[in-house]
Amino acid sequence: MKIPWAKKKKKPFKQRIPEYLLIYTVFVVFIIFSQRHFLYFPDENLPDISATPWMGLIEVTTEDHLTLTGWWIYPLSKDKPTILMFHGNAQNIEVRAPKVRSLIQQGYGVLLAEYRGYGGNPGKPSEEGFYKDGRAYMEGLTEKLSIPSENIILYGESLGSGIAVQLATEYNVRGIVLEVPFSSILAVARLKFFFVPFKNFLLKDQYLNSKKIKNINIPVFIGVGGKDVVVPNWFGKKLYEAANEPKKLIEYPEAGHNTLYLHGFEEDMLKFIEGI
Repeated sequence: MKIPWAKKKKKPFKQRIPEYLLIYTVFVVFIIFSQRHFLYFPDENLPDISATPWMGLIEVTTEDHLTLTGWWIYPLSKDKPTILMFHGNAQNIEVRAPKVRSLIQQGYGVLLAEYRGYGGNPGKPSEEGFYKDGRAYMEGLTEKLSIPSENIILYGESLGSGIAVQLATEYNVRGIVLEVPFSSILAVARLKFFFVPFKNFLLKDQYLNSKKIKNINIPVFIGVGGKDVVVPNWFGKKLYEAANEPKKLIEYPEAGHNTLYLHGFEEDMLKFIEGI
């Protein structure tokens, strides 16, 4: 006689292997098809420029015919460079405005570039798409606003470092600032998603910074956080090792991924910009 509430005997581990493999396969397939959702976290809302009245709007058109809007302010004089900033993978340019306030106070021009799919802009995020966005903003500065590329400094924050490094291989700019950068998204994926096989072939957006920065011969400044758990500091250090001179790296031991400005990065960045 069977007792209804009696516990069923568990299958031996070997008999459950096909079940585990099926679960693993489904999970990996989900990760692969959803990979861009793990990389890009856009705030699609239109950023509020009213809190930053000293900046205006700039519209640019990409080579694939998207019209993008960023925030912009002229330098106070022709000898002052313009900083073209590419932000990280989350939110939009509104929350980056405080980061450039000191640059504006020092008389530098600033363009806060907003990506496709972010801040009310059309399109969907992707590596190649972001490179097109970066080129559009560069051409907006050089062609529409008549600012020589030699008077532009590229600034890449986290994911934005990928766009900044790519543009530095294409344009003759004055220098490049990289805040909590990575050697490549592929390298970060190997750490975060170690259980996913064949990442070299399956990862759509790889941002191979270390490979590209070897072809850059302009001043490079890199800041990393000692307590960064999003992009651990060794990724930025590896990128620094691959870069050519002149270059400078500063580690902020108590800083996390989003807190370098609380530990002196802003002052060090200004000294670097003033010195190039």
